[in-house]
Amino acid sequence: MRKRTVKSGLNLILAGVVSITLATFYHTHIARILFLSLGTETIFVLLGILLGGILCLSGILVAFVGLLRKAGNTRDVRLSYNIILLTAALVIFFFLFSISVSNNEQPGSEPGESITI
Repeated sequence: MRKRTVKSGLNLILAGVVSITLATFYHTHIARILFLSLGTETIFVLLGILLGGILCLSGILVAFVGLLRKAGNTRDVRLSYNIILLTAALVIFFFLFSISVSNNEQPGSEPGESITI
């Protein structure tokens, strides 16, 4: 196992998860900071998800190749920090996803307000 190659793959996967998280849950905040229009914000979301998918897929391939290759003359490379960061990013992503799915409340009508059908 080539630990440096596996570490590079884990870094790519982490970058992909962060990109997807930012594009999915924080796109309105980023659009306000960068003064993006509604159409540009939509393009930002699509490109963020596409970039995240490409980074995750390439990271999986690089990590898999690193696992298949036999060890070479490498220095001591620690994978624990990368695994902890990747796990934390995944937990944050799934936490935000569960909040967004479970918080689908429609705003109620005010007292005395009529409903037009």
